[in-house]
Amino acid sequence: MSHQSGIKVSDELAKTFADATSNGNTRILRVSIVKESLEPNGSAPVESTFEKDYNKVLEYLDESTPSYLLIRLDDKANTGKYNWLFLSYVPDNAKIRDKMIYASTRASLTKELGDNHFTDSIYGTTKDDVNYDGYKKHLVHKKAEAPLTQRERELEEIKRAEANTATDYQGASTRRTYAPGIAFPFTDKALEALRELQKPKDERKTNFVSLYLEKETIELDTTSDVSINDVHSKLPENAPRFTFYTLTVDNTDVVLFIYTCPSSSKIRERMLYSSSKANVITNASSELNLEVTKKLETSDPSDLTEDYLLEEVRHKKASSGGSGASTAGGGLSIVEQRIQMLSGPKQGGFKRPVAPGRRRPAGATPTATTFANNNNNNNTNNSTSSTTTTESNNDSSSSTNDDSSNKSPETTETTDEQ
Repeated sequence: MSHQSGIKVSDELAKTFADATSNGNTRILRVSIVKESLEPNGSAPVESTFEKDYNKVLEYLDESTPSYLLIRLDDKANTGKYNWLFLSYVPDNAKIRDKMIYASTRASLTKELGDNHFTDSIYGTTKDDVNYDGYKKHLVHKKAEAPLTQRERELEEIKRAEANTATDYQGASTRRTYAPGIAFPFTDKALEALRELQKPKDERKTNFVSLYLEKETIELDTTSDVSINDVHSKLPENAPRFTFYTLTVDNTDVVLFIYTCPSSSKIRERMLYSSSKANVITNASSELNLEVTKKLETSDPSDLTEDYLLEEVRHKKASSGGSGASTAGGGLSIVEQRIQMLSGPKQGGFKRPVAPGRRRPAGATPTATTFANNNNNNNTNNSTSSTTTTESNNDSSSSTNDDSSNKSPETTETTDEQ
């Protein structure tokens, strides 16, 4: 099964490639992602042999912009049509978000155009990787190694993309502890707003800090003093947000981390926010010693009612001495988590594996489910449409408990963690 980002081939690209395979006169067809759609972006005709025409490939590559090149080979399939080479170029200087999008969309492109057309593929991060000498080295390596399935090749490319992404941030001066996903740095304004939450109740002027992603940094969206029954009204209904909210329950200050990702959010936003979520919490802890008491997620901000928030906080306090917690990611590797994340939205929502939870409180919405998560496990996952998921940090060791149900939305309930 191919793991896709949700970006589709446009009608124009489908027609352009169909014409190219029919007449055989196109040597190179460049494909770019434009406004969450795969579009044709330049082509070169067949003028000579494959080797001579291949030298034009470099003309279609930019130092900092990813692209796909579909290159017609000189050999033919049994159908009488020419075979094609798929070239995926994701330069080291590209933006992190572009690397993610292109690394996760290639399967959609080849599948929708027809995998049978492509008999080989090559991946590169520099022009030297994909020039003609690089292509010849690829052929030598291909003959020497054991044959890989299409799925195995995709996994290898995703792994390389993940490695490149992590490397980009390892030299940053900002102190951070790594968790699976991407670590974007906080701006000074965001850090200043979060520091306010650490003050005693009688000294702090604000208790609500909303953050958003902009140009690969965590920016301050808004900070204010918000009553618990107004939290949901402060969150946008069409864009993701990371929110830290401090409140006092039973004479104890608690810090909630709320990740909201409405189903109407853009695909690009859903991927970036889900990938960086765990590191936002980790960095708040490592840079500011701001410890999150409870983590919540929802695709519908209206789920965050006063009754629901209070019930979740009190459940956390009551279960803090429990026997353990289930892990949200089930021990998945970073690549496996990314594959889950990139599998695409269903019914307009963002996907998350079903996790064990507990019985829904009487005052919560019918779509709310909960699950617990160990302090040392900050896995990233996508959430299902209009579903609120919460996590609690426990000092005890984590254990995984899977539970599934086929009940209708009106009757679905989750069980207590044991």
